[in-house]
Amino acid sequence: MPLQDFEPLLWPFIVLLWLIVSMYSRAALYRRWNTQRHPARRRPAQVSTSPHGKSPRERWQRARDRYATMAAEYGDYESDPLRVLRTPALADPEVPSTGQFIDAFHEAMALHTDEFPGEEMARKFADATETAAKAWTAAREAAEKLRASRFTAEERALIAQGIKLLELAQGGATPAEAEAAYAAARQVLAKLERSAGTRLDWRVPKRARQAIERDGKSHLPPA
Repeated sequence: MPLQDFEPLLWPFIVLLWLIVSMYSRAALYRRWNTQRHPARRRPAQVSTSPHGKSPRERWQRARDRYATMAAEYGDYESDPLRVLRTPALADPEVPSTGQFIDAFHEAMALHTDEFPGEEMARKFADATETAAKAWTAAREAAEKLRASRFTAEERALIAQGIKLLELAQGGATPAEAEAAYAAARQVLAKLERSAGTRLDWRVPKRARQAIERDGKSHLPPA
């Protein structure tokens, strides 16, 4: 019979198969025993975090801090007439980078809350703040490059005159000189707004005008 011819090889094959199964079983039992004995070696459980590696509340708080810094920087710019004249493009919403920042900032402002608003709204606020912060950086960089390039030669001369007057008013002048310099600066800026307003959507920010009025009055002699 043909099967009888393979009979001498059958038993070695069976023994080899038994050894393989036995070794695999022992290895599996050892791994299971070692895992039970050393639970610290188990794979750590997955912790639910945001895509940025922080919890929603932590990311929201970080976004609030970032928003506060950006709002303070923007407020400082709009309150400083010298900075406005040196980088007027940052006060011109028709400049694409400035317009994008203003839109992004208003969106983040609308989502800003003092209390944690829940995961979904916190995520939206964090995303909006990140977008606004990037737009703020881009707007400042563009304004530094543009300077007064969007203005006519006559308007650029008015800007230069306004800067000199404000520097004189703030640079250790006598009270009378400071008062006169602030008064002249107000007239120059009014003329600049009238001229630029025929072509551009540009105005001196309200807080910058208020700063000129306030600082000008602080140099007036007491009644």
